[in-house]
Amino acid sequence: MDDGSGADVRVLHVDDEPSLTDLVSIYLEREAGDVDLSVSTSNSGADALERLRQEQLDCVVSDYDMPDIDGLEFLRAVRSEHPDLPFILFTGKGSEEVARDAFRVGATDYMQKDTGTDQYTVLANRVVNAVSQYRAKAASERYGTAIEVLDSGVYSLDSSGCFTSADGVFCELTGYDREAIIGREFADLAAEANDEIRAAFERVVAPDAPDTERFETVLSPGPAYPHDDDLLCEGHLALRPTEDDEPAVIGTLQDVTERRRRRNRLRYETRLKDAVLDTSTSLMSAETDEIGTKIEWTLQSVGEVADLDRCSVYLYDDETNVAARMHDWRGGDPREHPERVALEDARWLVERLHRFENVRLHRVSDLPPEASDTKRVLTDAKTGGFVAVPMVSKWALVGFVVFDVVETSRSWTDTEVDLLRSVANNVTHTLARQRRERELQRQNDRLEEFASVVSHDLRNPLNVAKGFVELAREEEDVTYLDRALDGVTRMDTLLNDVLKLARQGRKVGETHSVAIENVAERAWKAVDTGDDAVLVVEDGLGSTQADQGRLQQAFENLFRNAVEHGTSCTDCGSDAASDDTPSAPIDEASTDTASSGSSTTSAADELTVRVGPTETGFYVADDGPGIPADERDTVFEHGHTTSASGTGFGLSIVESIVEAHGWDIEATAPESDLGGARFEFDIGGVRSEVEPRFSLSDD
Repeated sequence: MDDGSGADVRVLHVDDEPSLTDLVSIYLEREAGDVDLSVSTSNSGADALERLRQEQLDCVVSDYDMPDIDGLEFLRAVRSEHPDLPFILFTGKGSEEVARDAFRVGATDYMQKDTGTDQYTVLANRVVNAVSQYRAKAASERYGTAIEVLDSGVYSLDSSGCFTSADGVFCELTGYDREAIIGREFADLAAEANDEIRAAFERVVAPDAPDTERFETVLSPGPAYPHDDDLLCEGHLALRPTEDDEPAVIGTLQDVTERRRRRNRLRYETRLKDAVLDTSTSLMSAETDEIGTKIEWTLQSVGEVADLDRCSVYLYDDETNVAARMHDWRGGDPREHPERVALEDARWLVERLHRFENVRLHRVSDLPPEASDTKRVLTDAKTGGFVAVPMVSKWALVGFVVFDVVETSRSWTDTEVDLLRSVANNVTHTLARQRRERELQRQNDRLEEFASVVSHDLRNPLNVAKGFVELAREEEDVTYLDRALDGVTRMDTLLNDVLKLARQGRKVGETHSVAIENVAERAWKAVDTGDDAVLVVEDGLGSTQADQGRLQQAFENLFRNAVEHGTSCTDCGSDAASDDTPSAPIDEASTDTASSGSSTTSAADELTVRVGPTETGFYVADDGPGIPADERDTVFEHGHTTSASGTGFGLSIVESIVEAHGWDIEATAPESDLGGARFEFDIGGVRSEVEPRFSLSDD
């Protein structure tokens, strides 16, 4: 990239903080890799404009919030004198509106300041890429005119517009042999009868005619023309003198088909860029409950402008190595992308996405031999031309977006792929915002619930305790203190359950593969079930990725709930229910299944609790009194209880643990042979707002 000036790339960094300009300069020069990058600095927009007039610079990196003129005003001033000079707005106080306005004014790139030094590596890469594209464009424009002249065919026409000569360039350009066109009227080569060639010829041979006439026409190419489409040409005609005073015309002809393609491509890329900007604004301003609809509208808008058949957003779970389709759009073709893609089914593709690479294919048959698994997946989906771009958060792959056409080939330019990558980035940031807002809403809901407990649930036992203490004082009867102690114990239980929710919330620790059967058996051993309850664990439960301690806690709460509601035991579980921490795992060697895989039936006065597999997870059921059908949707709400000694937080804690793992739980109709309560766990779902399985952030 060196142009002989001693530095490959010369950057002007503009910021009103001198210490920051010095820091950025050092890191940019160090992080530019093999490129010799030199950074000069300025602390005001006015000074920077003067530097641009006096120095030869390759790129400007500017802050937005500056005292004399802001970054957008500075950008407008730069564009008035340097329309194409790379300009990157690098700011810590920007917004969606600033980003949109910056691109509309003419910014090459926009980047928000962040904490840490990794951002300077990204900034250096963006500077080098912007300068590379700028120089390539300048070189193309510099040599374009000379190349066009060299590629022009030359010919001459007689007074009737017929060929009298044609050079080799003309014949090669049109695909005709010279002998086949000499004596033939030029206008006969036009694809349409009413063509500009004849009109231009008549104007140039008319009295008082202009010196030259320009025309544009589509020719029907000759048999030696190497392409399948028609030939778009631009030509010039000029009258030339002859000895017999008969009018004769000399002309030139250029193939402007590629020029038209470039012009159409530029128009298309401009429309696509506008669509990406418009959809990004819509995504950034979307309410939480609108985000799913806005993402699918984004896919539709981009798909229609890009003339695609399908666009799909997949979220990737690096624990199960499976990606699930969460949002999609289809044009006229009814065929869908696959709902789930496993790593082993598309290893070639997923490995490249893990390296944060954009993947593009002209056609599926272009895949290398080692990509046979990916080729099979794409072929089954009837994919033709294809682009997949990664969704990256916290330097980890959290998903990807697929854009394709069905069964036909498709070429993709670098600009087009970069814009599609921007769509994926916008979707990633939007899902991250949705997750954060939902988490904030959950926190607010918990605060309201805690306030309700303090104001209502705690007030009743507090009044009971105070009342009996006053009676004990007035009547000098200490037996009333036992009744007061009941109220204090009730408050202690409530406070422990509230603290458990407040401290643990919907977070899980490190997850690993655990055997569901073992966790259930350990939980049963940790609960005081008395002598009137028996656990039955069915075969086929399998394993799942989970935080073992918190999953065991969920089982304990369900078992305790079954015992408290299904037996007459008055002491069972009262102490365990108020424990503030998950039970410690019991050594597997000392664990005995109460009734693993057994068909033993309980006695008439026994409570049976059964854990068994389902198609998407497992269930916990009992033969107690059960849950009325009209209450199954509300049993997980804080405060819901049918027991005089219950706090109403046990099942709420279970739900929080389930949601923390990205699963679902539902109170369902009872087992036919038990008739009591039944809770079904769906551990196969994928939800975009859950951490840590899908860790989405603004990074």
